[in-house]
Amino acid sequence: MISLINYISKYRTERLLSMNGVISTQNKKGFKSSVIKKIVLILLFSTSSVFAQNGHPPFDKGEKLSYKVHYGLVSAGMADLEVQTKDSAYKFIAKGRSTGLFNLFFKVRNTYESLVDKYSLKPNQFHRDIREGDYVKKESVFFNYELKQAESTRDTIPLPENTQDLLSIFYYMRAQNFDTLQIGNKQSLQVYLDDEFMNSKLEYLGLDTIKTKFGWIPCTQWSPQLQTGRVFKDEQGVKLWISNDENKIPIQIKAKIMVGSIKMDLIKYSGTKEKLTKVNRK
Repeated sequence: MISLINYISKYRTERLLSMNGVISTQNKKGFKSSVIKKIVLILLFSTSSVFAQNGHPPFDKGEKLSYKVHYGLVSAGMADLEVQTKDSAYKFIAKGRSTGLFNLFFKVRNTYESLVDKYSLKPNQFHRDIREGDYVKKESVFFNYELKQAESTRDTIPLPENTQDLLSIFYYMRAQNFDTLQIGNKQSLQVYLDDEFMNSKLEYLGLDTIKTKFGWIPCTQWSPQLQTGRVFKDEQGVKLWISNDENKIPIQIKAKIMVGSIKMDLIKYSGTKEKLTKVNRK
């Protein structure tokens, strides 16, 4: 999952999809690295940063989540997320790797870490270690709230309000109160990535129940605001399902793009505060 953030860049997308006959030479020029990164960011971490917080996050030390990612019918990658603690902070760790056919052509082993204040859930530090084929990159970002700036290994930029990093926003969303939402409500979000902040909106679509390997899971359904045309077929090309229980775990994500589809499924979990809520459905 996390591995695809940089894995599906302009060069890697062209290379992998061409090998599988997914896109033609004429379509290759339409892909830009920044666009692809934002697709996967939206796909995996689309969340709201302005909901009222409940006070007690639905996660704790020891929680582990594992996801499987498919590009069409092809197995593309795996991701493992873990919650640790360090003094008065949460330490979130995400490790992504390519699998199957993708792994044969381009090996990916990426690690992301986010250090977040336990009470405000604001990120203090963000680190990533990227290993994609022959490409290696290490980066650290420090969020300085006194000076209101984000300080990376490359640059220093102004720090806007309600900021999250690429990994912390995944957990920040789960700590929010969804009870007062109405269908059609939209909320803004800002996420730090590559020395800039990405702005988007997330729309609440209501309740849904989906079939998983664990059984039928009641969920809340969401869709980020998207720009149609070059990549997405329609404005609601990405849909996200989050368990409608005390855990608020992302269960499934689907995206329809111009050259196929991407799907992500939760396949394993442990250390959650509660067991996933399941319902009987004939």
